[in-house]
Amino acid sequence: MPELLQCYNTGCGQKYDPELNNTDSCQYHSGEPIFHDAKKKWSCCQKYSTSFSEFLSIRGCTKGRHSNVRRAEPEKPKVFESNSLPTASPPPVSTPIPPPVTVSQPRPAATEPMLKLNVEITASLKNILDKMLAEKSTGDTGGSVANKDGETALISPGTSCKNSGCKATYSGTATDSELCLYHPGIPIFHEGMKFWTCCNRKTSEFEAFMDQMGCATGRHNWTEKAARATNLAVSIASQSACRHDWFQLPGQVTLTIYAKAVRPDSVQITANQVRLSVSFDFGPNQPEHYDKTFELFGTIDPAGCTVKLMGTKVEIMLKKAEAMSWPRLEQTTPPSSAPTGDELAS
Repeated sequence: MPELLQCYNTGCGQKYDPELNNTDSCQYHSGEPIFHDAKKKWSCCQKYSTSFSEFLSIRGCTKGRHSNVRRAEPEKPKVFESNSLPTASPPPVSTPIPPPVTVSQPRPAATEPMLKLNVEITASLKNILDKMLAEKSTGDTGGSVANKDGETALISPGTSCKNSGCKATYSGTATDSELCLYHPGIPIFHEGMKFWTCCNRKTSEFEAFMDQMGCATGRHNWTEKAARATNLAVSIASQSACRHDWFQLPGQVTLTIYAKAVRPDSVQITANQVRLSVSFDFGPNQPEHYDKTFELFGTIDPAGCTVKLMGTKVEIMLKKAEAMSWPRLEQTTPPSSAPTGDELAS
């Protein structure tokens, strides 16, 4: 039997027989991984995900031959000598700052007690949640034949281990007795560095990050459901930065946070006169988490504020305490300094 070779095409990771290697044996990503604003995608097909485990499971968009040669790392930007730097462009023309808005009352303390806002679930969100529940029920029925000891009877040969960092594939019941080497933590991408929270071995290269050996041992998990018990990256909802915008009327500010399929039971939206705290889980598949605190520019009446959960967004209607114009949604002064109305106007 010929020796199997490891394919290093990005997104493949399989072992192959060189004698059976043809032009459509391998399905891989020809582009590079891109991480930006909590989104993870491939440059070749523009498919993206905010979950790292879902990003790794995106199927390749290109077919070709397997290759046992590692891809060269992308060329790093050249550093120009000081005498070869391009001539600096002239400074932009400054725009006059509009006159400050006068706040007539002293600013309340940000440490005031928070009031839970009234939440309304709209029909558009109910329809999405009902559809998700129906799909989940159908999937649960199909998997009800699992045996008493676990889900091994449902696993087909070639299924990869769902533990983060493990590259093992299922080849029979004997595979269950093998030791699994995996990462129980979550992946972090920050300022060009990539590392796992469980072992903190940092690297700037994506391929090197993916090749890092696991730092914990345990049993293989062939389904995500089984992996959630030992993998933070699979079990917890990933922190996501949702896009938001706002507009105002004389007596109201409307804040819109764009998130699909918000889970109503996870919503925690509270406010006092100058602070708004928003927290919820969302997403049609593996849940993601949004958590942000807004230090508001002006003051509001929390008792008059309401929340609407829609199919693709959350709308928060904030009742202004005074019918004054806000030049921006949030104040720029750190909340710990507790600025007064006179300080905001100066």
